[in-house]
Amino acid sequence: MKKTILLGLSFALILFAQWTKGQGLENFTNYPETANAYHDGTFTGMDGSTWTYKQCRGDSAITAPTPTLGKNRTPTAEVFSGTIHGGCGTLSFDFKQVFSTNVSLDVFVNGILLTTVTTASQIGAVVNSGTLNVNVPGDFILDFKQNSTSAGQCAIDNITWTGNNTILPEPTNYPASFTAVPGNFKMTLNWADATGAQAPTGYLILGSSSNNFTTPADGTPVADDPNLSDGTAAKNVLAGVQTYSFTGLLSNTPYYFRIYPYTNSGTLINYKTDGAAPATGATTPNTYIIIQKNFNDFSFTPWTTPSIIGAQLWAIDSIHGTSSSACAKISGYANAANNQNEDWLISPSMNFDMYTNEALSFESAFNYTGDPIAVLISSNFDGTSDPNTATWAPVSGTLSAGGWVWTPSGDIDISSASGTHVYVAFKYTSNTTASSTWELDDIIVMGIPQVGIQEHNATDFTISPNPSVAMVKLTFSGNEQKEVKVINILGNVVASRATTQPVESFDFSNLSKGVYFVQVKSESSDKVITKKLIMQ
Repeated sequence: MKKTILLGLSFALILFAQWTKGQGLENFTNYPETANAYHDGTFTGMDGSTWTYKQCRGDSAITAPTPTLGKNRTPTAEVFSGTIHGGCGTLSFDFKQVFSTNVSLDVFVNGILLTTVTTASQIGAVVNSGTLNVNVPGDFILDFKQNSTSAGQCAIDNITWTGNNTILPEPTNYPASFTAVPGNFKMTLNWADATGAQAPTGYLILGSSSNNFTTPADGTPVADDPNLSDGTAAKNVLAGVQTYSFTGLLSNTPYYFRIYPYTNSGTLINYKTDGAAPATGATTPNTYIIIQKNFNDFSFTPWTTPSIIGAQLWAIDSIHGTSSSACAKISGYANAANNQNEDWLISPSMNFDMYTNEALSFESAFNYTGDPIAVLISSNFDGTSDPNTATWAPVSGTLSAGGWVWTPSGDIDISSASGTHVYVAFKYTSNTTASSTWELDDIIVMGIPQVGIQEHNATDFTISPNPSVAMVKLTFSGNEQKEVKVINILGNVVASRATTQPVESFDFSNLSKGVYFVQVKSESSDKVITKKLIMQ
């Protein structure tokens, strides 16, 4: 009983000190883990709230005890507070890269991304975040999370914050120059920060595919829902960011957006809603996925992997891909030595005469010293010979800077290539003094179908019913051999079948709601007819 009373009194004194001095501290005195095994659990924080940790260990102290967030764990490694009172003016903390993979730790306040702290090969060095401006009055929650599957193990400690009991009035003005820039399966929003006597704490962005919005209400925060592919979305962004991208969108689809500045947070949130909130919209390009490979089938098919020099080969890594799934991997290091190698990863043939505005995207990760991966494109490779006998043009895209950090290439313009047999390749080289390791994932080649292409000898077809909830019937104009593929918006083939029948039925009751593409290629033609299928 005495222990309970004393603990309660000490927590009360801590809370009183935070309210009166406007200062908070969490040094993880009550964090229970000390070993090298990953666990989930809770503990009472210095602020008196219940803190939660997921997939954390305790064997790499900054000031013991210290939680270390794991890399690529399930569930995602995370440390977050309970509800803390008194507001947050500024925030700072110490962190440390524990192993060879660089830190990339996301920091959230009330569910809004405040910053991402990183390291660059600073193993064992304690780094301070610096003073981070938060300016959130009222209640708040701190959250430290490994959102990137390639983020290295990170120890955190000595979290301090200043209080903020000031309740701010409504923002004076709306942001300016709110625009939407369409891209392949995405929409990027840009704006200029609101100015005036009262600047906003943050912005609420609402997205819709039907131009139908509900105005937010003071005192009722709108939770993040960044998935706009289902027709509606919401995203909170801190003031000063001025850009945000919604991804995974449907092609050739109009999207609409509004932006509302606000001050404070939680039940004190105060939106500016008078007058007309800035609105914008645009239509995504009519982009089709020409080929896509994420290696989740644990194979390279239909890609090829010619090995020109050396015994080391491209292989499938089953767990270290961008979504803790499979990826392609190669290294010239083997038998405790660097080795000379030249190995290619080559796409199947693509008919670029059917498309315009072709683009390539992929994600890469690498580590150790050695040659960068070469990204190449060819219009005269025959698909079987030594690739060095063909002409390959280099392709410029963003590659990983190392430390196993998965890095998107961006949409790379490859529309200068043309012809009915175009190939994309990744060329790996190493030598006896340096052998880097490279990983590739989520390779996509996309383009906009040419308008008015005649489908000579191609089999036309109809889809019924469309939209559908389960059974779908395809009726073809001819009875020649044809290949049918059903592809989701990410380019994954969810069903395929070869048939000579005039009518084929598919049971798609297992498919998620959304838009799919049905592609039919007849044996007698290089042309492919693609039509949209909506599952409800």
